[in-house]
Formats: sequence, C-alpha cells, structure tokens
Amino acid sequence: MTGPIHIAIVEDNHDNIETFQYVLSQLTMPVHLAGIARDETEAYAVLTNEAVELVFLDIQLRTTTIFSVLEKVYKEGHILPELVFLTAHGSFENAVKAIQFACLDFVTKPFDARDIENTMQRYLAKKQTSPPNQQPEIGLLLQLLKNDIHTPKSMAIQLSRGIIELVDLDQILYIEADENITIVHLADKPPLHSNKNFGHYLSLLADNLDFIQISKSYLVNVSHIRQYNHQDKSLKLKTGQTLIVSHRFSRELHKFLLSNQQQVLTEGKFDFIKNLFKSGSK
Repeated sequence: MTGPIHIAIVEDNHDNIETFQYVLSQLTMPVHLAGIARDETEAYAVLTNEAVELVFLDIQLRTTTIFSVLEKVYKEGHILPELVFLTAHGSFENAVKAIQFACLDFVTKPFDARDIENTMQRYLAKKQTSPPNQQPEIGLLLQLLKNDIHTPKSMAIQLSRGIIELVDLDQILYIEADENITIVHLADKPPLHSNKNFGHYLSLLADNLDFIQISKSYLVNVSHIRQYNHQDKSLKLKTGQTLIVSHRFSRELHKFLLSNQQQVLTEGKFDFIKNLFKSGSK
C-alpha cells in the first residue's frame, strides 16, 4: 500500500484554509497536509520543500500574486512539486487562460471534496506513468504571463499517460475532433493525440485570429491555407491535404478570407495570391 500524498496549500484567507482542511478530512484517499503558507515567504518555503508532492495555490496573496514566487523558485532551478491553482470563478481570466495554455491544473472556488479528490486522482494517474516534472509547463506559463496572453506563440498539448508536449502554434496545421479526444495535426512531425476534448481547444483559441473553425470537427490555422473553393466547400492546405468546410461555417470562412486577403498579403503572413478562391467570390 502506498503512503499518503504529501500536499500543501498556499492561501492567505483563514476561512478558505479551514474549508480546505475540512475537505481533506472527507477524502477517501490518504493525504498528509505537510504545509500551509499564508504569505510570499511561506509560499517560497513550501514550493522548495522536497517532501511536498502537490501544492494547491491561491493566485492572489496579500501583497502580490503567486506568480512572482513561482518565478523566483523557477529561476533558481528548484524542481517544483505538482501545482494546482485555486481561483474564484471569473477572476484572473488572463492568468487562468495562461494556466490552460500551459496545461496546468486549476480548481475553481468554492471547491468541495469531489473537486480536490478528482485533482488528486489525476495527479496519481500521472505519477504512475512518469515522474512528475512540470518545469517546461511552468516556464511556458511564466512566459505567457510576461507577454501578451492574447497572442501566445506556444501551447502545451496533454497526451495520454500524463505526458505534456509543447508545440509552436505556427506549426499546427489544424485541430480535429475525434470522439472524446482531439488530434492536433502538425507541419513538422506526426499528429498528437490529446486527451482534451475539441471544445477545450476551441475555447483556448477563440480569440486567436490565426485559427478559424470550418466545421464541428475542424479548427484550421489560416497561415497554412493554400486555396478555398467556395463552390464545393473544399479547403486545400499547403501540405496538399483537403478538408471539407461545412455549410454552417462556409459563409463565415468566405467572409473572413475576403476581408483579410489584402491585410495578410501586405503583412506577408501567408500566400493567398490571386487564386485564393478557385471559384471566385460568389
């Protein structure tokens, strides 16, 4: 039988700490609360404690956010424990989006025993297949927070068995829904099979003008489009692959390409040239 999971919480609200302690007492799995951090100094001590496996982090501390502490620990080269962020619904939207882009876990407050237990189950499943190591994801998170989260350059793709792969967004050809998983097709390597559903990627890339949905199953990187035939709704990529645009999304795609053709030609973003629309602009 395995021992208890050594966890800690970074939280500056006394009531939330009491709630967390009560939730832990309701869990069906053995846990040991190895530390409680209420401020920046205590948070640093918890995050650098090698005995701690899993830390639940409130984003907002009294005088700063947890990200300043994470940056210090990361820059010093410490191996961080597994991280789960705690955030109130609707708060720190940009930070939550960065957390999702980096494929890190978070729980929305108010949380209950089921939320915490599900999080721990995900941690145990990941631990069984590979030694937890979130350094690349933390690096991406900090990078996203320092730059404009609305124009990210990279994204973490969660694969099976807890594996995370970082990919450059400009290398994504298209994203395809496949029942309960998602296939991320890349320009420079074989496709990745993500255990996140298609809606996860639609939500993450909803504000990214480089990606456009062409059907209920496809989200396409416009920089890889070679030609669109509005008559038979076929979209040809620069790789030679052809995707079919659904009737529901065809008008929006056609309008998007027409309105952006001159801009992207001027910027040199991708090569539509004059034969972008094989069938004309009907």
